[in-house]
Amino acid sequence: MSLSNFLSQPFDVQWRKALVSLPRAVPDVALRITSPEGPQPFVLNLPSRSTYSIPVYVFVPSGIDQFRARSIPVVIDFHGGGFVLGSCLEQAPFCAKLARDLDAVVLTVDYRMGPIDKHPAALHDAEDIVDAVLKAEAKGYAVLRKAVAKRVCENKQRRSKPKVDLDKTRIAISGFSSGGNIALNLGLSISPPHVEEEWPSRIPQDFPAHIPLLLFYPSFNCRQLPSERTRPPKLPVSKGLWAETSDRLMPTYLPRDQAHQHRASPGLANVRKGLHSQAKILLILPGLDSLAEQSETWVQKVIEEGRGDDLVVERFEDMKHGWTQMPPSWLSENEKTTRLESFEKTVAFTRSVWEDRIAKTSL
Repeated sequence: MSLSNFLSQPFDVQWRKALVSLPRAVPDVALRITSPEGPQPFVLNLPSRSTYSIPVYVFVPSGIDQFRARSIPVVIDFHGGGFVLGSCLEQAPFCAKLARDLDAVVLTVDYRMGPIDKHPAALHDAEDIVDAVLKAEAKGYAVLRKAVAKRVCENKQRRSKPKVDLDKTRIAISGFSSGGNIALNLGLSISPPHVEEEWPSRIPQDFPAHIPLLLFYPSFNCRQLPSERTRPPKLPVSKGLWAETSDRLMPTYLPRDQAHQHRASPGLANVRKGLHSQAKILLILPGLDSLAEQSETWVQKVIEEGRGDDLVVERFEDMKHGWTQMPPSWLSENEKTTRLESFEKTVAFTRSVWEDRIAKTSL
């Protein structure tokens, strides 16, 4: 799709999209304020399956020495926003923390969104980034490694570039809200009749290690518009401009007649048959969320379909959807504390999966 598709949209779609896109105009230098601990990312345009280049914000930990540069784990991250808004900038505090605490390269992906593009454009971008990490024949494979090597060299102020080899047995995939939809999708293989033809996961079925899927309040079921979801008793009904804008824009990416497809609503997919055998899932659930009902439905589905042992659920009852990605100045002290706690739990879970030790909590 192109800008011509945007200009072909009704005027009320155009101005609403322009309005919600204003935060994307914030310059990257603002990250030195919002994420002062670093590492600060650089933007890399990775080639896709077509002529489109996928912008990726790359976080490289400053502590990588020449020895550890030979085997760096990778986290691939996806922002939220209902497939029509959001940006990589809001992911910076989370991604930088994972880079620091896990000594990992973290990639947060600026995937395509509506109304300029339509489903499954975001998922195609996500799959192409997975290929760039895992598959030597992928167009982005060498490009990514060359760029990481350059940043490692800059961090250590070396003239010669160290040999950089990303550890393809230590990968993790994270996503928030609609980004969680993408992250779960990457761990699923879907078969007809739920898609037109076989659509396997880009992660090989014989992958040799466990794969952490780090899902923050994901959208499992996109058949309902935001205004149609059941809201928890303590969550006020959303009214006015924002509610109208969400309902109006989301179908510009995912048409309503496609929302039942399992790639659009991955929470509907058969977990027993479709979820990658190496997937280990951390699910972060706030209580004040219109997605809470579908989240709890999916948790029970995972248990009933035999993968409950591969799922850890962390609940934050009094938190609202998206609280982890809001600027700290917008948060109460309790929200700041639980935000950090959720990030710490994510680091601990990822490390334990990579070390093949999963600490179980009650579902």
